[in-house]
Amino acid sequence: MSHKVDTDLIPKLKNFGAFDVSACFNCGNCSAVCPLSKEDVNFPRRLIRYGQLGMEDRLLSSRELWLCYYCGECSDTCPRQAEPGEFMASARRYAIAGYEPTGIARLLFTSTLFTWFFITAISVFFALFLISKAGNAEEKRLFAFLPFELIHDMGIAVLIVAALVTFIGIVTMYLKMRRAAGPAVQGKSVREAISAAWRALKEAAFQQRFAECSENASRPWYSTRRTVHLTIMWGFLGLLAATALDYLLLLLFGKEPGMPVLPFVSDPNSPHYDPYGVYSAIRLFGTLAGIAMVYGSTLALKLRFTKPDKYWSHSRPSDWLFLWLVFLAGITGFLLEACVYMPDQAGFFGRVVFLVHVVASMDLLILFPFTKFAHAIYRPFALFFNEYLTGEAETAGAQTA
Repeated sequence: MSHKVDTDLIPKLKNFGAFDVSACFNCGNCSAVCPLSKEDVNFPRRLIRYGQLGMEDRLLSSRELWLCYYCGECSDTCPRQAEPGEFMASARRYAIAGYEPTGIARLLFTSTLFTWFFITAISVFFALFLISKAGNAEEKRLFAFLPFELIHDMGIAVLIVAALVTFIGIVTMYLKMRRAAGPAVQGKSVREAISAAWRALKEAAFQQRFAECSENASRPWYSTRRTVHLTIMWGFLGLLAATALDYLLLLLFGKEPGMPVLPFVSDPNSPHYDPYGVYSAIRLFGTLAGIAMVYGSTLALKLRFTKPDKYWSHSRPSDWLFLWLVFLAGITGFLLEACVYMPDQAGFFGRVVFLVHVVASMDLLILFPFTKFAHAIYRPFALFFNEYLTGEAETAGAQTA
């Protein structure tokens, strides 16, 4: 099979991260020390060769690109300081930009000016739109300031846009990987596909491959990258589930969103009445999920500031943007919950917190397919495709070079 060669691929990749892969002389040390490379697997070495040879199509169609968790051991031990770990991270950013059709991801990853202009523009747009549709200023109830229907409809619209771009990205990724896999895709049974999906979902849920990185052995469990990833991921999903359940209660029982839940109120005519503890349980679930998300994002921000190892020492503006939005959405969520129980539901302050919380949440949704947040979809899919082709639960699987 012939391959188109892009002689400018390395300069293009350098725009997506700080590395000097031109110093690599293909010694193979990176693959030898990588705890995730096993048997005849050649990553990151093979991917670096793709970059050096200008084989963009092979790079973007590689499953192995997403099987690297950037432990950093390859960069720590590289005799030429070629930063193979950062090359892999840069290549993943390049792939995200290559999969999505709008070009926004490319600009977010490569231009600091555009990153801050874009986030400012969409935040101002969301804020002005919400304020223009705000409820009666005389209404004391906090959640009457931004009607639930407005937030719901706006969230659905934003979600549709993000989902459409993500779907196009996944289809593009699949087609590239399928072409690269060739005949290996044929002859697979439904049972094999289900088994591969189960293994990929299990890895996505628990991220056990992180345990193979030596960083986890040298750091307390509560501050490892695995803990950071799991708390942010499960915290975010937990809050999403709590929000969905709250909406379900509105549909089924007419429970007003944001109404303070007081489990000891015995008057069935009180808006705070919660006879079965259902509302209280959902609020508790959301609170625990919020704690996890804020903990993970706070720890990630701290580690990016202190730069304790190779992984945390390389931060792009888009990395900071994602983490600050997650942190802001979590913190304002807790403040909003507290405001509900304050006199007059915290008045003007409560409404400002409410507005910031909704805007930060919308920003996160709309940015999903354009930032590293997208790896939450691309990596599990690559894991599934690798498992589907190789049937290996633990190794990365070899691709023909």
